[in-house]
Amino acid sequence: MTLGAPFYPSSHPVIEKMLSLAGVNADSTVYDLGCGDGEIVVAAARNHNAKKVVGIEQDQRLYSIALRRTWRYKNATIIHANYDDVNISEASIVTLYQSATENARLKPKLLDELSDGSRVVSHDFGIPGWRPATFHTFREGNHWQRVIVYVIGSQEPPLRRLAPPRLVQQGSAPAVHCSRCLRPITRAINER
Repeated sequence: MTLGAPFYPSSHPVIEKMLSLAGVNADSTVYDLGCGDGEIVVAAARNHNAKKVVGIEQDQRLYSIALRRTWRYKNATIIHANYDDVNISEASIVTLYQSATENARLKPKLLDELSDGSRVVSHDFGIPGWRPATFHTFREGNHWQRVIVYVIGSQEPPLRRLAPPRLVQQGSAPAVHCSRCLRPITRAINER
C-alpha cells in the first residue's frame, strides 16, 4: 500500500531553511520520512555535517536514486522501506514533506517513538492540532514556502499521546471520562 504524498522535491533554499531552522549540526541524527531522491539527506550530511542521516523511501525508483546520491557520505544511509515499519526513536530531528492528512496520520508514531526535545520539521504542511515552535514563510519565485518546526514535549500540555478514555460506571449507562483530567466526555453512547 502506498502512503504519504506523491514525490514533489523540495528546492535547495527550502531544504537549507528546514535544516537550519531545525538546528541540524554535528550532534544531530536526522531521519527523512519519504526521502524521495535523497536531497535532504545529502544536504544534512554534507552541508550540516550531521552525525547520522537516515532517509526512508518505499518507492524502488526513488530509493535507487537516493542511494546513488548518498553513497559517498559515511554519515548517510538510505533504507528501502515504508517509514511506518522503521523505528525512528534515535532521531533528534525528523524532516517531512507530506500532506496535512499524512502528517496527522503520523502523529502517533512521532509521539510514541521520539524523545522530548526532538524536532519535527515540515515543508508546507503543518501537523493538525500541534502548535509550532517556529513557523517561517518566505517567497521563492512565484510561490510562498512554509517551513514549520515542532518540538516534542515542549507544549502545555506537552505533545504526548494520551491514554485512551476510560469507562467509569455511572448509573445504568457507562460514562466516558478523559483519562488525563477525568472530566466527562459529552458523547452519546448507544446501548444495544
